[in-house]
Amino acid sequence: MCGIFGIVLKNEGTPVCAAAVERCADALAHRGPDASGLYINQSVAFAHRRLSIVDAHSRANQPYRDANTGVVVTYNGEIFNYREIKAELRDMGFSFSTVSDTEVLILSYIAWGKSFLNRLDGIFAFALFDPRKSLVLIARDRLGVKPLYYTICDVGLLFASQPNALIRWPGVMHGPDMIGALSFLSYRAVVGARTLFAGISKLEPGHLLEIRNGRHTSERWWNLSARISRSKPDYSDIRRLFGSAVERQLVADVPVAALLSGGLDSSILAYEASARSQIRPVCYTGKVETPDYDETAYAMEVAAEFGLTHRVVPIGEPSDINAVAELVRLRGHPLGMHNETAMFTLAKAISKEHKVVLTGEGADEIFAGYSRLFRTPYDYNRSKIITALPPALAQIARRRLGLGVHCSQLQFFLERYSYFPADEIRSLAIDGQMRTEHEMELFDHFSTQFAEAGGDFFSKISYVLVSTHLPALLEMVDNTTMAAGLEARVPYTDHQLVTAAMAMPGSQRLRWRSPIASAQALWHPVASFSERLDVSKYPLRREYRSVLPKSVLSRKKMGFPLPLGQWAVGEGATEYRRLLFDKDSPLGDLFDPAALRRWFKAGRRNPSDSFGRKFWLLANLGIFFNEVFS
Repeated sequence: MCGIFGIVLKNEGTPVCAAAVERCADALAHRGPDASGLYINQSVAFAHRRLSIVDAHSRANQPYRDANTGVVVTYNGEIFNYREIKAELRDMGFSFSTVSDTEVLILSYIAWGKSFLNRLDGIFAFALFDPRKSLVLIARDRLGVKPLYYTICDVGLLFASQPNALIRWPGVMHGPDMIGALSFLSYRAVVGARTLFAGISKLEPGHLLEIRNGRHTSERWWNLSARISRSKPDYSDIRRLFGSAVERQLVADVPVAALLSGGLDSSILAYEASARSQIRPVCYTGKVETPDYDETAYAMEVAAEFGLTHRVVPIGEPSDINAVAELVRLRGHPLGMHNETAMFTLAKAISKEHKVVLTGEGADEIFAGYSRLFRTPYDYNRSKIITALPPALAQIARRRLGLGVHCSQLQFFLERYSYFPADEIRSLAIDGQMRTEHEMELFDHFSTQFAEAGGDFFSKISYVLVSTHLPALLEMVDNTTMAAGLEARVPYTDHQLVTAAMAMPGSQRLRWRSPIASAQALWHPVASFSERLDVSKYPLRREYRSVLPKSVLSRKKMGFPLPLGQWAVGEGATEYRRLLFDKDSPLGDLFDPAALRRWFKAGRRNPSDSFGRKFWLLANLGIFFNEVFS
């Protein structure tokens, strides 16, 4: 796990400035505190900041160059099946100078060309330079566990693990991307290839850039929808695939820790890790001050059940503005979720003794854990039925069930998925800054994903959550743990497990508790029956019910202990309000101060958590603008 940076100049005869490259790479020093390296060959330069996990010897430092061919790589991530590939390469006559997965990656390319990507089981973002062909390949893993950004400027193409390295190159940063800002406020993430920086793009998951003779082309080397259509799983596949993923992801030359909340996902992870490793992982739990939200007792029960060493880390006020600003600086991105500082606190505690931690992200997206969102098709069908009722009765039904006007499936879903409606954002913005065509680009992104997914409404929602929601979540996990020099591994995002789970019908992932539960729910809003009349993540509960404590199987998902509405209008948010409403607000060129004040005044009369989430997103965008663009 590392930080990578590089530049490929348009003109091959132009020399690269080593000092400028090092200055950019220094922005990633927190990602790789163990070693640094620089490679320059004519118009190509790679820089690396290393966190040593596999083959910690200096011989495996990067950028790594193959002595026979001159091929060089700078690489962030882990190849979990590198030992199997290494054996295959050895049988083909290759010899090795290290015991690292980095050398295996290079020799795999030399043996099989760019098709070697399909052989890799891992989490990765890398750039590879082949001087024999004057060719640079830049690739990102299938599900987007490891981030990679790039920009094209006058001198050539630059890439990095985080955008805050790119903006150090002279002339790269031109200002904020307005569509990116609208996307962040609407969905807590910037969807698609855009970012919050004008001119900087994300390399999307499963994509590859090829650069030759100053020109670049992009291709999709792994397609989720195509893989789903070929998968025919059954329940027993789920446990086998997940157990295998955990076992492979325990591969490291350093001890591996695990996050344990005592919830379903992390408890299954703790079980598999304890069952498949001779050195059982140490488990860490964050303890919050609010008793009603403290999960420590559940986590202690699970740790005791599996005989695991358990450590509890106190979590302070998650909304401390100085802690938020520090993480925004390190991430180069505003915080979309108010629990990110808690994750950062945990990561800093774990990194004192460990370099690798297993986490449970991904299970909610692939196994329909967000039951309120995954019940959107149920609501859609009810809404369709209501259209046939007399207008007066239809109005009563829609009010009781919390349903708006009936519309297309995509619009119906986006109304529930959006955190901050676009028309509300536009009403606060200075004229011309947030335009309807900006909204349409975001709408088109989701429309394309619905079309790619095919299948029923549930399948389309599931595809969006894995293709759009999950990469943003994984970016947060990566950035937040790497800010503390800690590698996070996410076994639930193993590509074989994901495709098997996503091929299951929705009724197998989110089930009614009984044959009559669907009818019982008919006249109630989803929020009132979610996890009471239905069962989320059913394949996981079914396959692990014999090994998990009953308390884990029966407990509901617990929210994070910060009532955002009350916080937004209380004393704890004073500095955030000052940031937004003072005359020198960093958002002053984007939002109308008077409109913002009217909006806040109206919201504080009855401060719902929905209002609080919007305030959090606005304030974090302000912190980001203040840190980056001021």
